[in-house]
Amino acid sequence: MGWFLIPRKRKKKVEDAESSSVEKVAKKTKRRRKARVKGFDIKKLADQVFADLRIYLGLDTLNVPEDLSRKIVFEILDMLYSNISTKPKLDSIIKKIRRYRDKVNMVIAAKMLEELRDFTDEQLEFIVQNGGRLIVSEISNLYRLLKKRGRIDLIEYLKYVWEKYGFPTPISCPKCGFRAITPDYSCQVCGYVVTENYIRRELGFDDKFKMYIKEASVAELKLVVDLGYVLVGEDGVKNPKLKHKLFFEKKIYYPVYLKAHELVLIQEEISQRKIEV
Repeated sequence: MGWFLIPRKRKKKVEDAESSSVEKVAKKTKRRRKARVKGFDIKKLADQVFADLRIYLGLDTLNVPEDLSRKIVFEILDMLYSNISTKPKLDSIIKKIRRYRDKVNMVIAAKMLEELRDFTDEQLEFIVQNGGRLIVSEISNLYRLLKKRGRIDLIEYLKYVWEKYGFPTPISCPKCGFRAITPDYSCQVCGYVVTENYIRRELGFDDKFKMYIKEASVAELKLVVDLGYVLVGEDGVKNPKLKHKLFFEKKIYYPVYLKAHELVLIQEEISQRKIEV
């Protein structure tokens, strides 16, 4: 038995040594492969083609400072060639920029909005018309700036951006016109706060409420009386107890507190049902 165990241990050491050697070779090969995949330095390429791309991208016409222009050129090349191993030529770069011009313009707009402290009218116009989803988080600031400059035309385009890429709500703000009134009755864009009567009127609350009390169960109606309010959205009135479920459905509902005559309507409906809970 002892004689049988000794060579097995030696064999294991040999196997371990061979395995370790294979792993080392594999790691070296992987490092060489990574070096080959990288292929070229994008930062170096950006410096080489900067003068041509600054003109082609219109950064000189937009009066974008040189340091920011260099950042923009680098970011665009990094976006277009992050997985390419062969260094592209200038004409190839220009063709690819032309193919992805919308995305390229989004990057330019977003970088200007991020890094510039003040904007010319041309820069502001470019940002609004080309920023797309990348400027949604700054729509409130852009609205205030455009309003200050009296650029009603760009405000209208900004509304389009909000509708397409932002978070439009069922109710438009009476002050700025964006569909941006949140469940706390405030506007996400301009900050204006509307009244509950405005919410009721915009969503046609009266008709939806009458339909709701006809369809809701007695138990649900009693709960509404106890809480004193309901939730109302585009698709009707909802039980306030469902607010967490409705949140995950990504639908917007507004709390509306019931008036005395509305509570009376509920009590009358309950008494007419003659159903024990």
